[in-house]
Amino acid sequence: MKLLSLLVIFSSILAGKAISALLWNETYPKGEVIRLGDFDIYSVGKSNGNLSIIVIYDIRGFNISQTRVFCDRLASEYFVHIVMPDFFRGTAAPTNGSMSTWLADVSNWSKVSNDLKNVANWLNKSFSTNRIAVIGFCWGGLQVVRACSNLSTIFFTGISIHGASLTSDEVRQLQQPMLFIGAGSDPPLQPYLSDAIEQSNSIISKQCEYKTYLDMRHGFVAASANYSNPDNVKAIDDVHLTVRNYLDKLTKNISVSLSINFYFLLILLIFAFHLHL
Repeated sequence: MKLLSLLVIFSSILAGKAISALLWNETYPKGEVIRLGDFDIYSVGKSNGNLSIIVIYDIRGFNISQTRVFCDRLASEYFVHIVMPDFFRGTAAPTNGSMSTWLADVSNWSKVSNDLKNVANWLNKSFSTNRIAVIGFCWGGLQVVRACSNLSTIFFTGISIHGASLTSDEVRQLQQPMLFIGAGSDPPLQPYLSDAIEQSNSIISKQCEYKTYLDMRHGFVAASANYSNPDNVKAIDDVHLTVRNYLDKLTKNISVSLSINFYFLLILLIFAFHLHL
């Protein structure tokens, strides 16, 4: 009888694991699609530290379950507000026709930057957000580099995950630190990118981090994530840990810096007060 009970319990555990594997996209609370101007935004989670993250998807676009699950999981485990705007306005990379024409249109930086500024303004007004980070996959990784170069007063950091078309010329413009995550099939991050950043801005370079998953293929975290592959799942788990640790480290450094600045400002005010007396 005891043996039978143990078998039933063991079978239930196995069944639970099988169900979890099949329902990978139901594991975390889902967000909602809301309208902002002329495009949609996927919004999930709430911030307990006035921090929001804008996610920039890859060329597969807005409606990919694996990319949304990344947002859901980070929002749930990091207690942060995540928004993913539909930069492509309902389109995605064409399966036929001219990819280069489509890519040139959606990659127009003036359009992308305008969308990012509009979303950032909305976050500041609607959620009292005072810190915004940006995370991008593949095509989005390049947009993150540009955001941390040209919109550095809006974003305090960026994270590129298997970013595409990253060049030394682009990263030389960085004004905010970044975390670069690559797959084994991606161009190497070091020393190609790291040397370029070091040569152009040694202060930013010291805060940048790099991690490559040699056994993974391009797209393994987002659109091409395979949740039936244990190695892929393990790599995704580690990416989430790496992202959270990086953000923790950076936000703590910012908090310390602000505290020091406040302390010196207080000393100056006291000194000025005594001079006035």
